[in-house]
Amino acid sequence: MIIKPNLILVLGFFVILSMLYAKSENNSELDGWNLVWQDEFADSTINIADWEFDLGTGAPVFDVYGISSPIFIPDGFPKDNFSVRWEGTLKTEYSSEYIFYTVSDDGVRLFVDDHLIINQWKPQPATESSGKIKLQANQEYSIRVEYFEEGGGEVMILGWECDSFPKSLIPSKNLTTDTGEPGLKGTYFPNKSLKISKKNKPFIRTDKELNWVTGGGWGNNELQYYTDVPSNVRIKNGKLIIETKKESFRGSEYTSARIKTKNSWKYGRFEIRAKLPQGRGTWSALWALPTDWTYGPWPYSGEIDILEHVGFNEGEIVGSLHTIAKAGDLYGTGQQGTIKIPNACKEFNNYILEWNENEINVLVNNKSFFKYSRRNQPWQRWPFDQRFHLLFNIAVGGWWGGAKGVDNDVFPTKMEIDYVRVYTQK
Repeated sequence: MIIKPNLILVLGFFVILSMLYAKSENNSELDGWNLVWQDEFADSTINIADWEFDLGTGAPVFDVYGISSPIFIPDGFPKDNFSVRWEGTLKTEYSSEYIFYTVSDDGVRLFVDDHLIINQWKPQPATESSGKIKLQANQEYSIRVEYFEEGGGEVMILGWECDSFPKSLIPSKNLTTDTGEPGLKGTYFPNKSLKISKKNKPFIRTDKELNWVTGGGWGNNELQYYTDVPSNVRIKNGKLIIETKKESFRGSEYTSARIKTKNSWKYGRFEIRAKLPQGRGTWSALWALPTDWTYGPWPYSGEIDILEHVGFNEGEIVGSLHTIAKAGDLYGTGQQGTIKIPNACKEFNNYILEWNENEINVLVNNKSFFKYSRRNQPWQRWPFDQRFHLLFNIAVGGWWGGAKGVDNDVFPTKMEIDYVRVYTQK
């Protein structure tokens, strides 16, 4: 068979092109860049020297009082701007000076034997307060707790300790309502002032213990509980697997994982080869947060989203930058870009961040879809001159991921990561 010269040229072109593509896909060397860190996930387990995990729901944790319930507000009751008064009798077993504790978000007052021993009647984050009072053994004392919630998550915990036992939750066996039930009678008012009105009647129920921490969701109203167990995060066949499951765990109905690098970098090329999860209600992300929070808490110190993907809009890849100047929903701003990758949930693609002192460039398969320049902007618009670390996760629900509900039939669903490579510019 005779091959014509121009056919040889065409074949040669495709051979060179395929070699370049193979180099980009499978070789860690890149022209103009030095490889400074990588994980090809060749080991059988996750290297704890390189990775750590965020755990829980993102809500504060007060382990000394046991596992708090995330279900506080009665069905159909306002979620914000309400108040509660709990009343009943406290039974003691020892003669001692007792220390009582409240953890609240927001205001709280505690009366024991008609003495006001804790008075924190003000909006505040989840804060522990304490007060002391001497009580005699085998006695019954009146107890009243008043609480108001202004907005956001709710926290209300009632604990105690004395010389005979350590700090702990006050259990229902030590609390009695005026009708003899274990616990305290709670009157829930649809206002912050503990007032009854003809228009809005209070809701009344018996609460056996006061131990609620709600509304975490990592600040996004998400539904999952992040774990570090192999069923949620593991290495299999050379891939890092993050798997989200429909299962009840510590008050959440879903489990997932959020893994992050222990290393941090200032500037470079960050390349993650990944296949994304499917399913309405999922919200997956490959992103970066500041390590030192030099400019203050989120969003002051910034956030870099290399990729966000919500299951109800499969294949649309969103890259974003959050700053104190513009945070939250960035649609239509200069701090966000999108690209359609139809096979994002079926095949592996390369998600890339190129970041230097003057510009941030976000790419998929080396195709840029979002750029943001520093120019002469102040730190409020460019806090990206500090160290950042990488995070990978799948959330369930949330303000964005759950905007069209959650399809429980899609679970379990998973994100697979083939490798992570970090470069600095030569």
